Parts: sequence; structure tokens; C-alpha cells
Amino acid sequence: MPATLGDFASVWPFLAVFVASFLLGSVPFGLILTRMAGLGDIRQIGSGNIGATNVLRTGNKTIAALTLLLDGAKGAVPVLIAHGWSQDLALVAATGALLGHLLPLWLYLDGLHHILVVASCLFILLVGVVVMLVAPGSLALIGPAILIAVSFRAWGGKGVATGLGVLLALCWPVGVLACLTWLLAALLFRYSSLAALLAFALAPLYAAVLADTPVGGMLWSDIQRMELAIMVALLIVLRHHENIRRLLRGAEPKIGRKAQAPA
Repeated sequence: MPATLGDFASVWPFLAVFVASFLLGSVPFGLILTRMAGLGDIRQIGSGNIGATNVLRTGNKTIAALTLLLDGAKGAVPVLIAHGWSQDLALVAATGALLGHLLPLWLYLDGLHHILVVASCLFILLVGVVVMLVAPGSLALIGPAILIAVSFRAWGGKGVATGLGVLLALCWPVGVLACLTWLLAALLFRYSSLAALLAFALAPLYAAVLADTPVGGMLWSDIQRMELAIMVALLIVLRHHENIRRLLRGAEPKIGRKAQAPA
């Protein structure tokens, strides 16, 4: 996670980066693209999720691929931009983009109640970022715990494509290994959710192993990026709790299978 600042006066650039990344991560490309293609509201199709896997259930592979690329890009772009200033800012940008996809602001502004929910969630997220940045020692871990706890209220996507985009931008070898893990698991088992769980569960291990691998005088990974990979993995697993239950029951739909509209 980002290095502890210990000074409130130094926090505002991090909060600005977090909010900007959150807003970009909130863009529901799956919903926008399916509506533009005349496929209807993706929230009323299949699992109701706005991600690429559910878009694929419409039968339109092109729109599903575009959703995958754009959801990945909205995770990678803010990280790459923020990395131009510092790795700490890049870590905050990665967190904001992923949480924006899980808690998409733009999908929940259709009434006063929802607006209040969004505002309260965003306020709590900002508190978590501040705690993560200024709390001394192990108390800084309360910050990520707050961010993870808010994800229980998530109403957006599952975060797979955005999470992979974050990993690719933050540490491309870890991201590439995670993508290859997802691809191999998807080919073997034909379950997108299981492939995602395996890919993100192994990502912190990849980051830990590559931490001691110097290339061009720089390490491919380090303890900060390993910690970020752990938080991303926890968020992804929590968002897949329903998929895990369906996998255990043998009721999880396989990749490419069209599903009925959610009840």
C-alpha cells in the first residue's frame, strides 16, 4: 500500500487522484455498449452484471470484447498517468479505479435515496484512504479494511477486467501472469468466475516471487505492489461470493452460455 504520509497537508493530491480514478472506474461500458448496439439493458439480461462475461451472454462477441478492453483500460489508464508522479499515487489510482467499477457512481443516481447511498459510500471510501495514508504503523491497515468493507455494498461489476488492467499497468509481469492464469483456467474449466478467482488468488504470489527479480536495475515487483495485489484479490473474491456458491452447487453457467433474465 502507499507509504504512510503522517501529515494531513500532504493528503489532498492523493484524494484528488482517488476521486478522478473512481469516476473513471464508474463508467459502465457494458451498459453503454449494449444499449448502443440495441441489445437492451444488460442489467435485465443473464446475471444482471455489467461486465464482459454477462455481455457475452447476449451473443454479441464484438460488444463483449469491447467491454472487456474498455473495462481493462479504465483500470490501467489512471494508474499509468498517476505513475508519472509516483508509485504511491499509482497505488491510490488503482484502488480508486477498481472501487469505482464495483461501486459505479453513474448507475446509482436515479433517486434521492440512491444519491445518499452513493454519497455516503464515497465519503467512507475517502475516510479509508485518509486513514491508509496518515495512520501510523499497523493502524494504517484500518484504511484498506474500510475500503474492503464498503465493497460489501457493491452494486456494479465483479472487477475482473478492471482488476487485470490495474495489475498490468502497475506491474506488467504480474498482470501478464494473472491474464495467462485466467485464460488457462477458462480453457480448462469453462467457468469465467473460477478462472478469475484462480488468477487473482495467485496474483499476490506472482508479485512476491517477482519482487526479487531485477530487470534494467529495477525490480519487477515489490512489497507495495504485492500488498495491492492482495487487496485486489480480496475485493474480487468478495464480489464473487454468489458465483462461489453456484460453483459449489454445480449451478454456475459456463462461458458463452446464454442465460435467462434475472428474476
